[in-house]
Amino acid sequence: MERRTPRLVVTLALAGVVLALAAALVWTRIELAAARTAAEDREAAMRAAAMHAVSLISLNHRTVDEDIRRILATSTGEARQAHERHAPELRRAALSAKVVQTGVVRAVGLVSMNAAHDTAEVLVVADAVNRFEDTKPRFEERYYRWTMRVSKVGGAWLVSKAEQTQ
Repeated sequence: MERRTPRLVVTLALAGVVLALAAALVWTRIELAAARTAAEDREAAMRAAAMHAVSLISLNHRTVDEDIRRILATSTGEARQAHERHAPELRRAALSAKVVQTGVVRAVGLVSMNAAHDTAEVLVVADAVNRFEDTKPRFEERYYRWTMRVSKVGGAWLVSKAEQTQ
């Protein structure tokens, strides 16, 4: 004797499968959105560190006040306090030596990012050429390596600590 499955059981089984597939789809979309946000945060943290490095290595005695404002605008916390403290000395040195420093970031790499995605450590490699236009015009090449801590402040990534490394 052949046994037939009631329609209700088949319908419920299909409904269960559809619900499971829908739940899997929602979970996958949530995971993809989180992964995309994390990737965007990693890129933004590295971009912020690179921008700060460019600000640090782009200095011109003709625009020194604007250059210092740019350095301060890309920093926060401990880094900003240090830049504010050294700004008068930097200004004096740039004006007295008539320095024109131009540089380029060679590489940026993310070392780590915390679970909340609001603090990261970034390595930055940059090179600069200094041209001194004072009494003895001369050129000087400089090579910079930084470990920078960047923090998300009000939705913007800013450098909160920068240390030169070897």
